[in-house]
Amino acid sequence: MVIQQAKQSFGKRTAKVFLPVLIALNVPLLCIQVDSLLNPLDLSKAGKWAMSGSQAFDYVMVPALLVVLFVVQWLILVPMWNRFLKFRRVLLSSLFTGILISVLIGAGLGYSTWTNQLGPSINQSNTDQLVNLILLMSGFIVAYCILNIVTLYFLDRSYIRHLKFQKIQAI
Repeated sequence: MVIQQAKQSFGKRTAKVFLPVLIALNVPLLCIQVDSLLNPLDLSKAGKWAMSGSQAFDYVMVPALLVVLFVVQWLILVPMWNRFLKFRRVLLSSLFTGILISVLIGAGLGYSTWTNQLGPSINQSNTDQLVNLILLMSGFIVAYCILNIVTLYFLDRSYIRHLKFQKIQAI
């Protein structure tokens, strides 16, 4: 007996691209907002460059990051997720793979940030700063990955149950 995979609607495919990115990106931004409300910034001590950096982040970096995340979700993550649906333990296998890839990407980003902060000096003896940067970058990417995969799982939960039911009937 052949297991038939149901065709997903355009709305579900669109939701699998946009919804995980919006949820996974807005949770850390919400935490930043709550932190800024609990610990207000004194603008007289921060200076005008702090405001310029904040505006550059809000108006340039966040939209560019959203575009990049949507493209990566559409071209890489959703096709990989659809391939993971064939495994028995979809959530665990995708979380393990996603966390492993996220830690490796975070380590690379942490190392590149650390080497850029050194400047022309080649003295790389500050390994504590390197470890902190790797943990920080890996933590952000792992949190994004976990939120993304959990959102995809909840979007496809009924589809996964349908596949498991077909596999049981095929046996």
